[in-house]
Amino acid sequence: MVTISRNDLRELLETCLDLKLVEVLPEVSYLEYHLPGAVNVPLSDCFNERVIRVFPDRSQTIVVYSLNFECIQSELATQCLLELGYQTVYDYEPGKIDWRAAKLPIEYGPSILDYYSQPDTFESVNDDLRS
Repeated sequence: MVTISRNDLRELLETCLDLKLVEVLPEVSYLEYHLPGAVNVPLSDCFNERVIRVFPDRSQTIVVYSLNFECIQSELATQCLLELGYQTVYDYEPGKIDWRAAKLPIEYGPSILDYYSQPDTFESVNDDLRS
């Protein structure tokens, strides 16, 4: 397993066009705040299936992170990705706590990917209002 420092991650974010950043914590933690551009794929029973669906290209660069050094979820997720055949996977072990402590940019709420993958509920809301 290859770990990556904050400075290395910052450089990769600037130079690697196909980089995928993955937070593996539960959705509630992701919604609180996450690294810019990160996608939430919680480490759970269906992690492998979801990650294959979200990232079908196993040659792209993926950086996985969780909360901090003490949280092993990013390490476990990195091992899963390598076992699935992903070729370039890094673990940002210091995690989102380190990123935020360095006063680097963060985002809040769902990612754009999460937004567009949700069913459109506008019609059902309007139907309820008409009743």
